[in-house]
This record gives sequence, structure tokens and C-alpha cells, in this order.
Amino acid sequence: MKYMFGFKWMYSLLLLIKMASAIVKREIVDISFNEQNTRITNASIECYRSMIYSTPTLNGTFCPSVWDKILCWPDTPAGTSASLACPDYVDDFNTQANASKYCTKDGTWFFDSNINQTWADYTHCVTSVSDLMRSHVGRISIMYNIGYGLSLVSLVLAVFIMVKFKRLHCARNTIHINLFASFILRASISFMKENLLVQGVAFSADVKILPNGQLSYIEEGTHWQCKLFFTTFHYILGANYIWVFVEGLYLHMLVSVAVFSEKTGIKWYMLFGWAAPVTFVLPWVIVRATIEDKYCWNTSPTPGYFWIMKGPIVASIVINFIFFLNIVRVLFTKLNAVNSPEAKKFRYQKLAKSTLVLIPLFGVHYIVFVGLPDRLDERLELVKLYFEMFFNSIQGFFVALLFCFLNSEVQTEIKKNWRRFKLNRFHTFQRGRSHLSTFATYVSKVRGSVSSFSNHDDQPHDGQPTNGKGPALNEGTALNSEIVDINNKYISNGGVTTANIDEALPMMALPVKEGDTDSGYVNSVHSGHL
Repeated sequence: MKYMFGFKWMYSLLLLIKMASAIVKREIVDISFNEQNTRITNASIECYRSMIYSTPTLNGTFCPSVWDKILCWPDTPAGTSASLACPDYVDDFNTQANASKYCTKDGTWFFDSNINQTWADYTHCVTSVSDLMRSHVGRISIMYNIGYGLSLVSLVLAVFIMVKFKRLHCARNTIHINLFASFILRASISFMKENLLVQGVAFSADVKILPNGQLSYIEEGTHWQCKLFFTTFHYILGANYIWVFVEGLYLHMLVSVAVFSEKTGIKWYMLFGWAAPVTFVLPWVIVRATIEDKYCWNTSPTPGYFWIMKGPIVASIVINFIFFLNIVRVLFTKLNAVNSPEAKKFRYQKLAKSTLVLIPLFGVHYIVFVGLPDRLDERLELVKLYFEMFFNSIQGFFVALLFCFLNSEVQTEIKKNWRRFKLNRFHTFQRGRSHLSTFATYVSKVRGSVSSFSNHDDQPHDGQPTNGKGPALNEGTALNSEIVDINNKYISNGGVTTANIDEALPMMALPVKEGDTDSGYVNSVHSGHL
């Protein structure tokens, strides 16, 4: 019975994925790159055969039939436009729409000097962004830019803290630092993609703007800069997923394996985290460079090739989700084993808290997108876009918050260093006051000696002044008093006043909590502070 809730939850998730798959837009063409090329070649053969064997039926001025590498346009009277249904052999074309081509009055097809060739309008064939999606694009862009910015700042600060304080150097935090670094790289490359590329598609040297306002790739050139950028982009993305998996694997081994040591194979974890993405990104690069060297490698004409990278990432997400469920099961079992009534009272609260902490670490939200198809109803697509962009951009911030800023070990170390800093400032201040006190005492003694010497010479043996210089003693005393008065904040009768020290000590010399001293500092790996 205790596992029934988990099975029901997973069944509901699978049902949601199945429902989402059922509302995919069927009028949008979805074929592989190789199949598309084969069908285009067959269509061109049929078009040329028709032009050779058919007889023109139009009289007067007209544009002759022509193959424009996509459609076979028939003979068209001058001054009119031909209209054909969008073909079903071009990927992402909407077969419910029409394409058009204009025949000028002099009997020639419209020639666009900007692209130096005849032009047909395939605007309606290309899957356009709906008004609903277009109205939300700006908001989504602002949302994930803020999310990535927040993640970037918090992660850089978290890495600085982890590296700066030597007492935080341990195997567990080493893995945390590498995870933070992968999120930093992901946020950075996402910012670059958004700001350096034209509409996030390619560099300005790789695309041109058509008369209808759409982008078109420039076929000339190697476009190696663009290809290198997207290769790096996919590597960083893969490394981030793999490091989330490494965190899950490490914690799973720590919790589940009794003989597992915290320091076991830490170098192998690091090697796997950064080298594993190469094992699937490099084969994808080889395939794209040799078989499907199209555009900037930011599209997937043949979906099967993209699964070279997507497959291992999906596998890591699924396995990590299994790790997550197993760790939650272990936590639940241990909480149930406690016989204390007080502990049982709050066991579900503790379980919920631990689960919420584990969700961003294991990337549990990724599992929601694994089974969803690429093309959905626009409303469901919009919800998916908001959900995916929000969690992908803000995940780094949550990871830094939970595993650095809210970590009790980190907070203790920061407090200790802050107290040490204030105490050092206090000691420096005290040394300065001590030097001033010594100087003032010396001046006071000199003045007193001069005054005593003058008083001794002017006094008769019976104690009465004989030359009228009795005020000399008063002047010496007054001068000494002025020195003391000028420095009354620091000196009293040649010494340091205790009032200011008494006020400063409660603030500077705060009582040290148990566990703050070097001998009491414990690296609580199994305490639940991740």
C-alpha cells in the first residue's frame, strides 16, 4: 500500500503524455532529410518529363512551366499569379496552405534582385508562429533572461565561497562545484545564443532576410563559426545534464551502498562528468559533417541523427528519476523506523522538505518533457514553453541556494570568518589607540616633571612662594589637563579609558557557538546538509 501512491502518480504522468501525443498537428509535414531529398528528386523528374512531353495550351503572352527546386509551376498567363498546394515532401510545411508565384506582364517569372533569382511565395507553407505564441514570445524571453542572469550571479558567488573557504573542501563539495560550473557554462552560452545570433538561429553572416521578412540561410561558404558555436552549445548542454546525473549517482551511492566512502573515485566522477558528453557529441559532429552538412547544424532534418545526442541525455534523465524515487523510498523507510512520537508527528513534513530539496538536484522536472512529442497543440506548446524555460533558466539559482547559501556548513564558515574579520579590525584599532596612549602618557610625564622642577625652585623652605611665580604650577597643571581633555575619548590620566572597550567587546568578541572552533568543526556528510 505504501507504494500505491507512487504508482498512481507515474500512471497519471504517462496518461498525460499519451493525451498530449494525441493532439499533435497532423497537417504539418514531418519527414527525414533523406526522404525529403528523395521525394524532391522524384518530383523534379516528373516535372521535367511533363515539360518535355506536354504541349502548351495557353495563347498569347504567358510564363512557361518551370521547376523551382520545390514545386513544378505550370504555364501561367502574364500578369497573373499561379497558386499550388504546399507539397507534402518538405519538412515542416503546412499542407493545408498554398504557395504562389507571380508571372509579370512581359511573360517572365518575377525576379528578385536581392537574392538574384526568381522567387515564389512559400510564406504560408512555412509553419508560422501563431498570434497566441507571438504575443508571449517577449514575456518568455524576459523570463528566461532574468532566470539565467539570476542563476549566473548566484552560481559564480557559490563557486567563490566553495573555493575560498578551505574547510568546505571535500569530495561532496567538489562535485557541487563542478555542477555549479556546468550551470554557469549553460547560462553563459544561452546568453550568447540569445544576443550574438540573429533570432537565435545563426550569425548575421550566415543568413539573409527575404522580402517576406523571413530568414534564409546563405548556401555559399562553410559557416564553420556557426557550426562550431552550436557544437559547443550542445556539448555544454550535454555536460550540464550529465553533471546533474553525476550528482544523483553520487548521492544514490552514498545513501544506498553501505560500504561506499565519500572519497571513493572522486576523480572518476569528475572525468565522467566532463568526458561523457564527448562520447555522444563527437559522433553527432562526424555524422553532420559527413552525411548531413546542412546550415549551422542547429536544425535536425533527420531526427534519427539528433538521437545520437538526445538518447544518452534521455537515458540519464530516466535513470536519475529512478535514483530520486529510490532515495525518497529510503528516507521514508528511515523516518518510519523512528519510534519517537515526536519524530513520527513530523515525519511527513521532513519527507516533503527532503523531497523538495532533491527535486532541483536530480532535475526531476526533466522527466515531464521526455515523453512529449515535438509538435503539440499551440496552447499545450505554450504551457510547455513557459514551464520548460522557467525551470531550465532558474534551476541553477535553486541549486546554488539550496546547496550553498542555505547549507549550514557554509553559513557557519561565513559567520566564523565574519567574526574573525571584525575581531581583527578591533585589534588593529586597539593597537592604534595603544600607541596614542603611550605618546600622551610620555607628554604628560614630561610636563609634570617640568612643572615639579619649576615649583621646587620657587618655593621657600617654609612652603611659601618668594618670587611671585606660584601660578607657574597652575599653568603646568592646566596644560597637562588640556592634553588629557583633548584625548578624553582615549586617555584618562595617561591611561586608556575602559568605557569604549566595554562597549566594543560585546559586539567584537561574540560568544563562539559549539562546533565553531577548529576542533569542533565536523564535516557532516550524513547529516542531511547537502
